[in-house]
This record gives sequence, structure tokens and C-alpha cells, in this order.
Amino acid sequence: MATKEDLSLAQVTALVRLKNKIDSLPKPVDGRDGKPGTQGPTGPKGEKGIQGAKGEQGPKGNKGDQGKEGQRGPAGPQGVKGDPGNKIISGANQPEANQGDEGDFYVQKKPLKFFGPKRLDNWGDGISLSALPEDDKKSSLTLAGILPQGQTGTGSGATVEIGTTTTGNAGTNASVTNTGTSSAAVFNFTIPRGANGTNGTNGTNGSDGADGADGATGAQGPAGNAATVAIGTVTTGAAGSSASVTNVGTSNAAVLTFSIPTGATGAAGSDGATGAQGPQGDTGPQGATGPQGPAGSNATVTAGTGIIVSSGEVSIDPNATFDGGSF
Repeated sequence: MATKEDLSLAQVTALVRLKNKIDSLPKPVDGRDGKPGTQGPTGPKGEKGIQGAKGEQGPKGNKGDQGKEGQRGPAGPQGVKGDPGNKIISGANQPEANQGDEGDFYVQKKPLKFFGPKRLDNWGDGISLSALPEDDKKSSLTLAGILPQGQTGTGSGATVEIGTTTTGNAGTNASVTNTGTSSAAVFNFTIPRGANGTNGTNGTNGSDGADGADGATGAQGPAGNAATVAIGTVTTGAAGSSASVTNVGTSNAAVLTFSIPTGATGAAGSDGATGAQGPQGDTGPQGATGPQGPAGSNATVTAGTGIIVSSGEVSIDPNATFDGGSF
């Protein structure tokens, strides 16, 4: 028989009316039950009902088993080259300033100490790990990023608490002690105070203060002996030297000696007036023979007393006299 959910609204309405009509008929006398009729055909699919209200959230289910490890995927493309990472270096002795790079760590083997990170060529004082139990050493190094972290265990996780933090004296070593257990660590830190820095340079002198008010006039002192001042020697010093005054006497009988340098040469004065003409000087020596002059015209010589003309030549008679004297 078809259910109500499989009937349309019109079919349900018709059935309700039919039931009401049947109920209004006189009740028949009960007869014997007839044989069950054959099953009727399946009715048509009813229309989709409206969406029901959202149900309450169910309880949290149990954690499922871990799935199997998946297959390894294909290799990805090569990444961009990263910045250089910090290194962890070790040695038997304390680290030197020229070892490692900025940001590196250093592990000293004996005694076991941990240094770093390196800052401005300084490794610091280091942290002693010798006093810690072996498990705490590994935990401390793991927390500091020195040793790789192991796989997660199935037990409960360890706890780490910070205990006391004490400032030690300058020059002492830093230390970390565990006052708890390996699974519930309580770290107490002792961090030394840094050394005092060098004194800074002196600041510039302040400006002079304002002059104070004049004090009251003091009482007049007793009359003193009159002082005397005398001039001692006066010396001319070299040009460019400093002038000086020296008291070779006493404060009451001063004898001042002076050293006064020669002054620099002054500028040249203007030319003086022309002086009077001097007396005539002595006759100078005979000058050199001048060049031969041009040939003169023929002279006319007349023979006379003391002059001899012969064959075109003129000579003087050696025995002749002129103006009362011999030639």
C-alpha cells in the first residue's frame, strides 16, 4: 500500500474527503474478514519536503590511527640561494677573536662551555655546561639550537621554567644551573655585570660667569714705605726678537732693565731736492784715437821762414824759430 509520503497533496486531500464520507455512512454489521487483497501498484513519488532544522553537534570522535607514510613526491625546483647560515665550531681551548664569523657559536670541549653568538669579534664569557647532568646538557644544547631536535616521543612533554636571575660581579663567568629535574627543569641564571666603560672626554668649559658685585671697601692699611723705580740697562735686541723688561732689583726698589729689538727697515723715503752743482772735476785721460777722417782738399803752402817746400812735400826747418822759440 502506498504511504502518505508517496502521495501528492491533491491525492491526500481526496483520501481525507473519502474517509470522512465513509465515516459518515451507517456502520455495517461485522462480517468475517475477507482475504487480503493483492498489493496495489506503487504510487507516484511525492514532492520533496522542506529542509529540516540543523541538528546538534555530535560528540567528538576518537582519534584515528596514524595513516601510512605517503609516497615521496617529485623533487621540486631548486630554490634561490639563501644567505649564509650561522656555523657551530668547536675546539679544545676558548675561541679566538679571529675564529668564526658574526653570529657563529663555539663549543669548548674541556671544560665543556658554550660561547656565542659572536658579536663584533667578541665571543663573550661563555656558559659552563660541565656542572649539568648529561641529559640537561643535551636539552640545553637543543634549546639553544646547537644539536638537532629528535623525533617527538610518545611520553609527556618536558617543562622548562625560569627560576632566579642574579647579576654577578664584573669579570666572573656566566652560569646556568638546573634546580629541577630533567623532565621539569627550573633554570637559574647568573649573568655577570659588564666592565665599567672608559671615562668620556671632558666637556667644554662653561662660559665665564657674570662679574660679582663690588665688595665693601676695606679699611685703610698702614702707610708703607715709598717704593722706588730706577732704569737699569737698555739693550737693543735683534730685529724680530721680543721686547722684555726685567726687574733686577726688589719689589720696593725696582731696577728695570729693558731689551728693545731693532725695528724693521722702513719704507724708502721720497727723493730729496737736487743738491748744488759741485766743483769742476780734473781733466780726464786722453781718449782713444778716433777713426781717420776723410781726405781733405789740397792745401796751399807758401814757402817762408822755417817752411821748406820741395817736390810737393812740406817740411819744417829744424833750425827755424817761432815766436821767439825753437820748434
